[in-house]
Amino acid sequence: MNLPPPGGPPPGPPGPRQRRRAKIIVGIALPVLAGLTIAVIALSPGASAPTGEWKAGQCVTPAGRVGDQEGAIFRRTGCDAKAAAAKVTKMTVSGISDAQVPCPEDTDTIVKVEQEHLDRTGDFACVRNLKAPHPGDVGQGGGLFRPGDCILDPAQDITVKETPCAGAHWATVVRWAEDFESCPKGGSDDDVPMFMSRRALCVRKG
Repeated sequence: MNLPPPGGPPPGPPGPRQRRRAKIIVGIALPVLAGLTIAVIALSPGASAPTGEWKAGQCVTPAGRVGDQEGAIFRRTGCDAKAAAAKVTKMTVSGISDAQVPCPEDTDTIVKVEQEHLDRTGDFACVRNLKAPHPGDVGQGGGLFRPGDCILDPAQDITVKETPCAGAHWATVVRWAEDFESCPKGGSDDDVPMFMSRRALCVRKG
């Protein structure tokens, strides 16, 4: 007769090890600021979402205008997933005092990403929508400030904010200048200095 070994039957194989997901905090970073404000929100990975460090080529949801995304929850997802709405075109590191995050000109959204358990922090994800609308296109009210974009009155807010040129706006961007003294003055011409930077936007009111 076979008897069980002393101490009872041997233990079974260990269960699957639970992997601790890194907590990722994400906020919206307006590309050019007169007073930097970043809305910090928790981000949870979606189904089939990439893990670890954010990289160019990964996809996210939701997408849309920068201003519409404040308080939204961004989730990375597989680019073949139905929920995929935009793609990260570039990851860049930029200090809080920079007047402009160095993203591609066709960027629709700039997302501030603080990744715990990784060496790098303060990363920015440059994001382009997979389909229209593209607020980063000139005059559409989002993305980077470029000649032809329209802005609201900076005296009415702590940040310089873009707005679609088809609607009411305070001024149109003419060009970037290295300092506000380089912008023409008088008549409808004016300058908009950038927060913690010598750079300025030369604008034409109306």
